[in-house]
Amino acid sequence: MITYKQYHIERFEHGRRGWVARITRADGQHIRTILPASEHPYLDTKPTASAEEAEKLAKEGIDFGGMV
Repeated sequence: MITYKQYHIERFEHGRRGWVARITRADGQHIRTILPASEHPYLDTKPTASAEEAEKLAKEGIDFGGMV
């Protein structure tokens, strides 16, 4: 698990579909999204071919994905 800004990113293999990164807040609070307006305990990226790609998607989601 790595910490990026105020979020934790955990990469894991997701069956035969590839790798997924799970994003959680470091302070344990729910992640709020702007569109659609909702709250989640965590968010997963879409499956990718490698753990590095999944981590990159997670970082892009944190930077540009409308999470607060």
